[in-house]
Amino acid sequence: MSKKRYLSHAVAAAFVLVSGASNVAFAVGEAEPSGTMGLNDSFKTAQRLFFTTNTVEINGAIGVTALTGVTPVPDVDFYSFDAKQGDLVTLDIDGGIKPLPSTTRHVDTIIAIFRPGLQPDSWELELQNNDASPVDEGSSPQGGVRDARIDNPPVRLRVDGTYVVGVSSFPRFFKNNGEMTSNAVSGPSAPFPNGSYKLTISGVTPTVLVQYINIDIKPGNDDEEAPLNPKSKGNIPVALLSSKAIGSSPEFRPMDVKRDSDSLTFGHKGNEKSLLRCSKEGSDLNGDGIPDLVCHFDNQSADFEHTDIVGILKGNTADGRRFEGSGKLKVVPPTSHN
Repeated sequence: MSKKRYLSHAVAAAFVLVSGASNVAFAVGEAEPSGTMGLNDSFKTAQRLFFTTNTVEINGAIGVTALTGVTPVPDVDFYSFDAKQGDLVTLDIDGGIKPLPSTTRHVDTIIAIFRPGLQPDSWELELQNNDASPVDEGSSPQGGVRDARIDNPPVRLRVDGTYVVGVSSFPRFFKNNGEMTSNAVSGPSAPFPNGSYKLTISGVTPTVLVQYINIDIKPGNDDEEAPLNPKSKGNIPVALLSSKAIGSSPEFRPMDVKRDSDSLTFGHKGNEKSLLRCSKEGSDLNGDGIPDLVCHFDNQSADFEHTDIVGILKGNTADGRRFEGSGKLKVVPPTSHN
């Protein structure tokens, strides 16, 4: 298939909000690799969280995690999310102080939550915590109260909007706009400056973002509408096409898609569990420099009807974002080509 055909049907990725209902935690990893800085160290680069349930767990690290041989760094982590007025939000750090003996560094965490300020692009410190008493069930007894948390009482959010959670290490407390009171990462005042942690954010009203993506049914076929015979055996190749960030819509990287039959579905309604396999390697089909992904779906399980003019694909990315796409097709009789 020509690049021209892809471009002629390309549309900017868009989002809609739909409500969710569940309190099962969804787990994500910090985008910034341990031992590095710069990816989520400011409000502008805060890692975006999407709540498919009312709880998200983040496996993160402040600076380095190796016990010896690596100098601590003044890392700080920021996470942002959308929430509703009246949400009762709790923040809980576990695993900063490790059970003994430990093969990775301890970190004495400080945690804070910021609300939108009165001025554009300003943030006001809502609440922060260093040591939380008593020790909660997720923290190591050796750490005592050093694993920070804000949960008694929870934070009642004042307005709808974007909130930011910051994680640092003692004695680096937060101020408004994410500024720090200190950059100390060594010495008697900073005995545990770097290490890994698990952050749990709970009580946020779920808002599942659905990103609309471009797909191509039977990539390489020259027809504008992919011919398909629902009665035939075999598989239907579908290309999930990448898109770069446009305005408030983030980029879509098909290689980040969860590739299992529960997460990736395709067919008449888009909910059909017809996935057979996906290619292990990506290929830049639309010429934008981002690898695209081709997956194969069982033709009969897709359950197409003779009146269908589009095939619908639905799925999830590894970080919990939902996406949907549709591609043109035409149902042909058994005597026609497939």
